[in-house]
Amino acid sequence: MAEPVSPNLLTDDQRARRQRIIDAGLVLLERNEYERIQIKDVAKEHLFAEVLVKWAATLRSSLARHPPRGRTPREKLTEALHRSVRAFQHQPQLARLIASLELSSDPFATEILERMDQTTSSVYMELLDGVEPRRARTIVRTVDAVLDSQLRAWSAGRLPITGLYDYLSESIDLIFEGGHEIEDADRYGRYDAVGLGSDETA
Repeated sequence: MAEPVSPNLLTDDQRARRQRIIDAGLVLLERNEYERIQIKDVAKEHLFAEVLVKWAATLRSSLARHPPRGRTPREKLTEALHRSVRAFQHQPQLARLIASLELSSDPFATEILERMDQTTSSVYMELLDGVEPRRARTIVRTVDAVLDSQLRAWSAGRLPITGLYDYLSESIDLIFEGGHEIEDADRYGRYDAVGLGSDETA
């Protein structure tokens, strides 16, 4: 089986065609479950893996359009993670796609997941401005692991969406426990401090 060609090796015309295919794939995913889309299995996996990376990149543009309202790194990170969860709420088929890719033996699926993780992790790192870089990386790896495991549980129907929000918030609380960020944020309440009342997470 031929290996997928790196986007960096494509001509301008090939990249434009690839982008059109990815855009069309995103539309298909918005309208159908991943498993119901009739495309050859390998081609489907590669196509929708690329779609996933593009979709993950929209987190940065979302935060640029509507910057987090939190004042501390803890508050900003919590809000960004909750936005990610809300995005999966709107398109749960993408959470199931991630779970499918994680079970794939195709090295390309691993590469795609790594690219997606790098995309979102870099956004989260930027929100931890002022936190020592090594600690910031540890924080991001930890909350990413919590998000990944609980997202799988939610997409499989084993966890209510409220539980997913709570696990993320509690994990961040534990990470920052004893720091000034916790003291400042808790004066206003966990969700209200980051502008995430119950009406926004329903």
